[in-house]
Amino acid sequence: MPVSFQSDIMPLFKQFQAEMAWRLDLTSYDDVKANYQSILAQISTKSMPPPPFPPLSDAQIGQFVEWMNQGFPK
Repeated sequence: MPVSFQSDIMPLFKQFQAEMAWRLDLTSYDDVKANYQSILAQISTKSMPPPPFPPLSDAQIGQFVEWMNQGFPK
């Protein structure tokens, strides 16, 4: 099933936008695509989002990986 940034990836991060200070804009396609390796490392080790927020689920992380594997569709 196709995964897109707009409908699948951005909402993963947007839910934390008001409560977190980010070094890059996780709701920006260009920023997330340019930093996907470090973002994946952070979400895979469950260090992002930081406590007290719950970590992304394995399914959500898998969705991020699938988006990468599909060539980062917008």
